[in-house]
Amino acid sequence: MGITLLRIIIKEERPYVRYGVAPVFAKNSKSDSMPSRHTASAFIIAMAILRFNVWAGIAYLFIAVIISVSRVCAGVHYVRDVIVGAAIAILCGIVFLFLVF
Repeated sequence: MGITLLRIIIKEERPYVRYGVAPVFAKNSKSDSMPSRHTASAFIIAMAILRFNVWAGIAYLFIAVIISVSRVCAGVHYVRDVIVGAAIAILCGIVFLFLVF
């Protein structure tokens, strides 16, 4: 919910809108690029797995990085969108999965 709220507040255009190119994936949304929900979701899932199994968590962190790169390569996010999404998820993961519990 926090990521979605940030997207509503920021209203950043997607790269394919700003540069007038067709996205790799068909998208209808135009102004909700920052931060990346897919990236945030991938990283928070990886953090949850990391909490219970270090090796599986590392593998899932690697997958989360691949998801992030794919979002940029597909033209639906800027690099900063995925960095912010990952940072929010990692920070929430550290606070709520490792420090609180």
